[in-house]
Amino acid sequence: PARVDLLMQDQFLPALIGSIATVLGAFGVVLSRRPVHAALALLGHTLALAGLFVVLSSELVAMGQVVIYSGAIVVLFLFVVALLPSGGVEGALGSGQAAAALIMVAVVLGTLGTVVGTGAPLARSAADSSVEAIGRALFGPLIVPFELTAPLLLVAVVGAVVIWRRQGRQIGRAHV
Repeated sequence: PARVDLLMQDQFLPALIGSIATVLGAFGVVLSRRPVHAALALLGHTLALAGLFVVLSSELVAMGQVVIYSGAIVVLFLFVVALLPSGGVEGALGSGQAAAALIMVAVVLGTLGTVVGTGAPLARSAADSSVEAIGRALFGPLIVPFELTAPLLLVAVVGAVVIWRRQGRQIGRAHV
């Protein structure tokens, strides 16, 4: 018991710093007015999250976080931003959008409060977390959902660009 308490104390400060950086990165994504700044805040968020995985002794998941999210997904977002017309800054939120945002904040905070209130789940002692076991789980029964993420992201990118360009044309017509 004394060893576990000492270990928890050693991990508390890095976990606290990582948690604060993760939350600040998430706020940066949501509150940024420019898409490039939001993408950079997302990069900071994903790297801080990878640091939390390292603190939790889950190095493989941390590397996946860095390679997949910090590398591929953020680059994909920056690619989409590069396709957008110059600026990419929308006006202030409308009343409907502000209400929807407040409802979502309440849902997220309620979920966070529930999770914190129930405590962390206990880890299974006999869980096999080797690279081979994770590979078998990911590329065995989960191979189809894993492979379907690529076309899903492609459709999302194309849809976002089409919607943005359509809105840009409508805004241009309104100013003429």
